[in-house]
Order: sequence, then structure tokens, then C-alpha cells
Amino acid sequence: MSFLKDLKIAVINKDFDKLKKISEMNPEFNSIEEANEMLKYIIEAKRILEEEKSSLSLDMKEIQKLKNFYNSSDKGKINFKI
Repeated sequence: MSFLKDLKIAVINKDFDKLKKISEMNPEFNSIEEANEMLKYIIEAKRILEEEKSSLSLDMKEIQKLKNFYNSSDKGKINFKI
């Protein structure tokens, strides 16, 4: 497949693995219009990755809060008996 087709599919499907592979490729284009279309999809891919980064950051902060709460409470010490 061409770079542009792969890029379109990865952006539409929000396929982070495919975006990573595409980022390692050298794009080739035949016209200014094709280059502009690639640029639009690259900008959209960047936006998607930034959203994912922000979401993961929020998740990590929530996990850290839960971890701190768990470690600070006596209830966090579970005594399993079999």
C-alpha cells in the first residue's frame, strides 16, 4: 500500500501500532494536492496521539491517587487466609 493509504487507514482506525510504523517510513507524493492531503492526515494523527497521551496521563494520575490511598489506609493491608 502507499504511504497515504496506510496513513488514512491508521488515522481512521486510531491504530497506534500502524501509526508508529508509518512514522518510520519516508513519504512519497506525486503532487502538491497529495502532499497537502498527507499533511492533513499527519496533523490529525498528531491530534489523536496527543489525546491518547492526555488520557493516559489522567489515568496514571488516578492510579497514583488510588495507590496512595491504598498505601495510607489500614484497610489496604489484606490478610489472606486459606
